[in-house]
Amino acid sequence: MKGDNYRMRLLSACAALLLLATTGCQGWGRQFRDPAPAPLGTLSDPIWKNQEANAEYSDFVVYQHEFQGNTEFLNTRGEDHVKQIALRLLSGQDAQVLIERSMTSARADTEFGYPVHPNPELDMRRREIVVRSLLAMGVADAHQRVVVAPALTPGFTADEAEAAYRTGIGAGTFGTPYGGFGGFTTGGRF
Repeated sequence: MKGDNYRMRLLSACAALLLLATTGCQGWGRQFRDPAPAPLGTLSDPIWKNQEANAEYSDFVVYQHEFQGNTEFLNTRGEDHVKQIALRLLSGQDAQVLIERSMTSARADTEFGYPVHPNPELDMRRREIVVRSLLAMGVADAHQRVVVAPALTPGFTADEAEAAYRTGIGAGTFGTPYGGFGGFTTGGRF
């Protein structure tokens, strides 16, 4: 009995030494290391996909500027947009159609009468126009789909819109295509 126990311990010690000799210190540590790093994009791709899915819903917003002034009638761009919405809904996309709440009405009870107030009656007339248009194009559940609410994303301020315009036409600071204070050309507008 005593000899068998001794042989078993000796065999275990030899096996441990053999394992250590063949794998070295690196082999021993490899068993306790973190797994290999995840491939690039593994963590960020779901975030981008979520943002892309959320942006799809903005395609179903009929904005204030798609109506003729402070009326319920769609302008040409608005009519085209409602046609695109109808096509996407008829092709099987499931989305809520949102009419951006109007914020361009003046109120007589204010000191200066600026056109910066909501007009719920106008919003409901706009909703009814869009519902009737979608029904005419074959969207049977238009009454349930169309709602009035603030836009999903805020619009640009005047300064942001101007900067975006200048960037879009390639004009940097002071109307030059090079931006900054350097690179003035004689062909600049300013």
